[in-house]
Amino acid sequence: MAGLEGDDAVAAVDHIVTQFNTYEDYLDSQITTQDLYYLENEDMARQLVELGFRGSGEVLRREDFLARKLAAEVSRLSERHQQKIISSS
Repeated sequence: MAGLEGDDAVAAVDHIVTQFNTYEDYLDSQITTQDLYYLENEDMARQLVELGFRGSGEVLRREDFLARKLAAEVSRLSERHQQKIISSS
């Protein structure tokens, strides 16, 4: 992420991962109505964002998004499992 370092960059990526359900939703958040008007194709607009030609700043790659999404889900499930163990004790 442009301009962010260390913990700030990690927090920004974590926020992106929790805010959007899919990578396509993330890309769509950076597409404007003007983009869609001129391109007339949502997939092409997504590709332009993914390649960094449109959107705001540096774009999170699909692989990074999916890896962070998986890590967040594993963490959530682990916390839930730990709460069950504590509750049953």
